[in-house]
Amino acid sequence: MNKLIGPGRLPGFGLVAAPLRAAVAGTRRTVTAGAAVAGAALSTVLAGGNPAANVGRSLSIAAQDISNLTRTAAGVAVEAVGGPPARRSCTTGPRCWVEVRGLGDTHAAAITTDVLTAVRTTPGVREAFLNRTIARLVVTVDPNGPSAAELCRIVADAERRHGTGDTRRRPVSLPGDDALLMGRMIAAAAATAALGLSLTGSLLRLPRLPDLVAVPPTLADHLPRLRKELERRLGPEGTDVLFGVVNATAAALTLSPTAAAAEAGTRAMLVAEAWTGRLTWHRHEPGLGSRPVPDDAASAPRSIPTPPDGPAERYANRTGAAGIGAAAVVGVLSRNLDMAGAAALTAVPKPLRTVREAFGCTMSSGLAARHDALVLRPGALRTLDRVDAIMIDPRAFYTDDLMVSRVLGVPDSQRTRAWEAVRAALDEAGLTPGWHDVADIPGAGGGTGQALISPVRDPFAAAVLTEARRSHPRVFSLDDDGLRSLAQGFDQLYPLDGSIDDAVAAAVAELKASGATVALLTTSQMRTAHRADVTIGVQRHRHPPPWGADVVVSDLAGAWRVLHAMPAARAATDNAVRLSASASAIGALMLIPGVPGRSSASVNVGMAASLWFGFRSAAKVFREPVPEPETVHDWHSLPVTEVRRLLPRPPDEHPAPASSRWHNLPPVRLLQAAGAKSWRLVRDFAEEMRSDLSDPITPLLATGALASALLGSPLDAVLVGGVLLVNAGLSAEQQLHAQRVLNRLLAVQDPSARRLTGPLDEQRHEKVPAKRLRPGDIIEVHADEVIPADARLLHASDVEVDESMLTGESLPVAKQTEPTPGAPLAERTCMLYAGTTVVAGTAVAVVTAVGSRSEVRRALAMAPRKSQEIGLQRQLRRITRRALPFSVAGGALVGLLSVARGTPLRAAVGSAVTLIVAAIPEGLTLVVTLAQLAAARRLTGESVLIRNAHSIEALARLNVVCFDKTGTLSENRLRVKSVHPVTGHTPGQVLDAALSTTYSRHTHRVEHATDDAINRAAADPALRGSRPQPRRTRDAFLPFQSGRPFAAALVGTRLTIKGSPEVLSSALAGPRARIGPLRKQIDELAAKGLRVLAVAERRLSREQAAAAAADPDLLESLCLSGLVPIGLLGLADTPRPMARSVLTALADRDIAVRLITGDHPTTAAVIAQELGIDVTVEQVVTGSDWEAMSADQRAEAVVSRLVFARMTPEHKIEVVQTLERAGLVTAMVGDGVNDAAAIRAASVGIGVGARGSDAARTAADVVLLDGKIEALLDALDEGEQLWRRVHSAVSVLLGGNLGEVSFALITTILTGRSVLNARQMLLVNMLTDALPAAALAVSPQAGTAEVDRGEAAMWRAIGVRGASTTIGAMLAWLLASATGTQRRAATVALIGLVGTQLAQTLADSHSALVVLTTVGSFGALAVVVSTPGLSQVFGCTPVGPLGWGQALLAAAVAGLVSALAPDLLVRASEHARRVIGSTADSAASVDEADSVARE
Repeated sequence: MNKLIGPGRLPGFGLVAAPLRAAVAGTRRTVTAGAAVAGAALSTVLAGGNPAANVGRSLSIAAQDISNLTRTAAGVAVEAVGGPPARRSCTTGPRCWVEVRGLGDTHAAAITTDVLTAVRTTPGVREAFLNRTIARLVVTVDPNGPSAAELCRIVADAERRHGTGDTRRRPVSLPGDDALLMGRMIAAAAATAALGLSLTGSLLRLPRLPDLVAVPPTLADHLPRLRKELERRLGPEGTDVLFGVVNATAAALTLSPTAAAAEAGTRAMLVAEAWTGRLTWHRHEPGLGSRPVPDDAASAPRSIPTPPDGPAERYANRTGAAGIGAAAVVGVLSRNLDMAGAAALTAVPKPLRTVREAFGCTMSSGLAARHDALVLRPGALRTLDRVDAIMIDPRAFYTDDLMVSRVLGVPDSQRTRAWEAVRAALDEAGLTPGWHDVADIPGAGGGTGQALISPVRDPFAAAVLTEARRSHPRVFSLDDDGLRSLAQGFDQLYPLDGSIDDAVAAAVAELKASGATVALLTTSQMRTAHRADVTIGVQRHRHPPPWGADVVVSDLAGAWRVLHAMPAARAATDNAVRLSASASAIGALMLIPGVPGRSSASVNVGMAASLWFGFRSAAKVFREPVPEPETVHDWHSLPVTEVRRLLPRPPDEHPAPASSRWHNLPPVRLLQAAGAKSWRLVRDFAEEMRSDLSDPITPLLATGALASALLGSPLDAVLVGGVLLVNAGLSAEQQLHAQRVLNRLLAVQDPSARRLTGPLDEQRHEKVPAKRLRPGDIIEVHADEVIPADARLLHASDVEVDESMLTGESLPVAKQTEPTPGAPLAERTCMLYAGTTVVAGTAVAVVTAVGSRSEVRRALAMAPRKSQEIGLQRQLRRITRRALPFSVAGGALVGLLSVARGTPLRAAVGSAVTLIVAAIPEGLTLVVTLAQLAAARRLTGESVLIRNAHSIEALARLNVVCFDKTGTLSENRLRVKSVHPVTGHTPGQVLDAALSTTYSRHTHRVEHATDDAINRAAADPALRGSRPQPRRTRDAFLPFQSGRPFAAALVGTRLTIKGSPEVLSSALAGPRARIGPLRKQIDELAAKGLRVLAVAERRLSREQAAAAAADPDLLESLCLSGLVPIGLLGLADTPRPMARSVLTALADRDIAVRLITGDHPTTAAVIAQELGIDVTVEQVVTGSDWEAMSADQRAEAVVSRLVFARMTPEHKIEVVQTLERAGLVTAMVGDGVNDAAAIRAASVGIGVGARGSDAARTAADVVLLDGKIEALLDALDEGEQLWRRVHSAVSVLLGGNLGEVSFALITTILTGRSVLNARQMLLVNMLTDALPAAALAVSPQAGTAEVDRGEAAMWRAIGVRGASTTIGAMLAWLLASATGTQRRAATVALIGLVGTQLAQTLADSHSALVVLTTVGSFGALAVVVSTPGLSQVFGCTPVGPLGWGQALLAAAVAGLVSALAPDLLVRASEHARRVIGSTADSAASVDEADSVARE
């Protein structure tokens, strides 16, 4: 290194090297200790722990590294000024990591051979290998072996023989490299020195250089386009060091303490990040360096891609270019270089880069502290806000263990045997992953079936996929069989042809080609080069490190944390954009002579604030606990003994120790409860306020308030802030009230669980809330109870479970304890699932999953996102995007016109700021929120619960409503619809025979759905044709159960049986010919969509009857022969009474209906006909038909076909999404888990509230309570009313603002300045935008005509109101100008403007609330105008009857014009709209493109 910086090697460098050596020698100990303390403190904040211990450990490591850091400093400095790059190296114990160059060139093989030969032949070298992926030679040396410097020299000599000694390829540092830490220390030391110098110079008032000196480095540092070019030449680290020193120097020379402080804060965080990374590297290095890479390993150094520019980069480049132009203009006009430089600095978006640095630094330290992650490339964490596609290598979801995951093509009766044989072969023969023929596996039973061997899924796999979906990029993977149920959670699965490595790399390349910023989750098995922008590598136990990754995590919990950070990163960047714009605006005001403050200080303060915002945003990421891992076993495939072994019972919970006597006193308990409740209310209110203030309008208003204060109007600033806080407070209070109401309505009592305690044979249990259950707990469930958690059955006694909400199967499922390996969800008869209901029997089971890990919650988490943005939201966003630029442009035009007419610059800017603030529709969010919440409250009284208030307006735009059948249009309750007795019997006799076999207990309550239907039918004289007969006592009874598809009863010597027609037909006595007519009747009933039960009897001898009564097995055998048919029963689900009328009403509203069910096509067609849908079986689309259709055929089918049968939950999603893609606003109505995904995918998801339908309620936007689907019609009516109210309130707000801007522009042209001052503008907003508009948003409208919901209609209404407001204000001003002073004329114009807007409000609604608020607002105006002193505060003067008459006359004329000649005003408004469009279209189109790309 001394040779490198000597005069002989680099002439002239001695002047630089001498002070550099002195600086390094003087600061190395201080900076090293400071870095150690900073890194340890940051780790302590994020992970907790002992600060003293952290600092001590850091300092001990630092002491060993000081000599290496000192030796590297000069090389880093040379690299930063464009010299040859410093060779990266680090030393940990006996091992050295040395950078090798040229591995990506054509001579890579020769370089590898020469380097390894040269190093291995060096005395003292114990081992050496080359890791080509990271371009590092890893050398283990003896205690007296060569030093790191000597090894670097040996490597350089070997490279030089191939012409690579002076390569221009910029190196990539590892966390342990000395150059990385030393470079950041140099920049931090320079920034710290600059802070001291600038503070000293400012306090002593020393002369300074103009701000123009700081412009070139600042622009090059913070404009992405310029910085990328420098990074290409110098490398990211060299560029960082260069800007650290140059920016610090500029801050010191221009005496800018704020710039120096912000720079010092940024550099301190970067040093802390490097130090934490170094400590993490030292912790991991023994494992990383102990895995030699073979000399012939085929790999190349990974190239680091440049991610595409995001919205923030485009904004930064635009504002930077604007700043350069502004600086040129200011310089020419002022002939002042300092002012020109200040103008350029004011536009620099410093917060954007700073917030990313703070976020990335905090994430690096947090990942190391909380997950022991190794961040190889910290720059990747600065890209999280731009990620819009996540590619997941399926191997990242797998562990090293294998399992039997599927057996296909094997009869159900042989499935368990085949499964056990395959599992035994896996344990003994070591089957490989993939499909295996069952015939090749000993003991599997032969046949043509296949078995799938796949890796066991990682416990955090589902949590990672759920988080990836929640973070809102698109999520991709490969079509790998091992994903199983997780496959439905991806937006797209790429085909897996050939190797997984090549398929993943190809998928990443395709996503990159489409312009996406890609994050890849993979493992060390990924060897193929790829171009992902962010790579998260999972290093599993006993696997080599994934050197191609940017972040190395030890498990998927660390990957989950990185994905969890993506929304926070986007939010931090969005906030930084707003902060940058506000800081630049305030800085621009400070350029005006007479305005206090230094303009560049505003941007520097914004930069410092963004450091805090970035740190806070990243720190919040680590507050969320890691999700609970899910089970890795298929419990339904395992026998009971194996389940008990793998899921031991957790220890019994012991009650908490009793509180002290003092704490049990009633007054103390009351005070504690009140304090806790008050704190929750305050906390929730503050959080809701913060959420409301995060609206994009808030920064504009806050900037306007601060600008008013700077321009000498602190009262105006207070008024603006007051309006902002009042609106936010009102909105927060309403939101909290609505949330409390929603929570009360949704507070379906948490189902309690009966948990067994102590030895099982003691039968002791306790009642606990379901949320307190733990895997391994033993629970007992009885008939008519909701199952509290997923559980594996241990004992089952005649158990039947209603699983319709999970699987869509309308009939109860019989349960048993034998394993069901490979069975689909609906056939896992040994499992109980949370949310389903026991309808018969008693079960004891072991809990396998609780909470979010349950099957219900997992299905919901995989549900797709909505494919359409709701119309009102989109319209308001577009209108706001167009209106805000017009407001700003209008204010700026007023300012320019004022200056052109000779108004002083400061006064003109004050008028412009006032108009901009006044024209911002700050009440827009409030009135829309109030309108939606008012609609939600109204619907609550109509058996409708609104969970998403934004969905109400979409109800008025519905084109199609898709209904599930079971539990939605039907009651999910069987009913006997047809009785067919055989010759010689009556319907009553058939029903009585069937009734004798029904199962009931507990005061004769019928527990089986079929038995309940028969019980009701037997009591119906109309159906039986005779009076009900008394029920005789049974001597013996056989209920339905698994393997016995019939029930039987013995009364005296008569044996009666009901059950499956197929089984009873085979047991009939007599000639087979008598079965023909019976079979024909069975087929006819089945063709009508009915479930058929056969009823038969057999006469026994007294001896047989006595023996059968004592022996159930004998009784069962007697039921299998010698039967005589009595008749047939046809059962079907019962349609809801109002279902047909609801469908008819929807048709009358031109809303199409689609029936989507899992039932048989025949059943679906029959139900559809009963509901008034004219359809035949041939017109029903089945699930198999749907799968065979192309995309175009599906699009045609959803438009032309009405009924879809045998549809799985995935099919339901596809039908809904196909309708949405066709441009149809779609609602999905359902009641169970099998509907939840489709409910979530629809524009409006509607859940039918019923017991056990928690998943549907959770996924839905709207819940129909108590199963009242007729309440849907009330919701549609309310949606129509909501459109009216919002249409009216928004047009009043924006139309009034448009009128104010137009009036200000006209009067500025005529007089040189706006007639209305700042406070009067704010007064108008307070009187018209607050209570009157809010009252209008919640009150019924006067008009009855159908409202046009198009955006053009909204603009027309805004234009009419704006024109009317302008006419009223102008006429009042003109009348008053002819009869009095200008101040009096301005006051009359104010009255006329407010009066016109209030009259428009009254014209839309005559409700008592609107009248009261309108009169109150006008009365408040009268008080302000007429009260001496108060009138002068607002720039008014009291006026007499003539003035009031002129104002009211003008308001009346404006109202008449808007009512009688709206077409004229529409034409005027169209012209205004074109002006707005031309002003805002360019900015809006860019913003919309960014928004679409992000979504």
